[in-house]
Amino acid sequence: MTIEERNAEILRLLSARTKANTISRAAARKALIADGIYTQKGKVRAEYGGEPKPKDVA
Repeated sequence: MTIEERNAEILRLLSARTKANTISRAAARKALIADGIYTQKGKVRAEYGGEPKPKDVA
């Protein structure tokens, strides 16, 4: 497999995944949670710009 063939296959897979994940809002939310970008509660994780967890202060 050449680099061009590999890149074409990657683009095809990305396109198919994008199409599947943008069918509905529910599908998009489920994909974001599965990828670890959103929490189960629907909040954006701190690593991606969400609010950081409060630190325990004794």
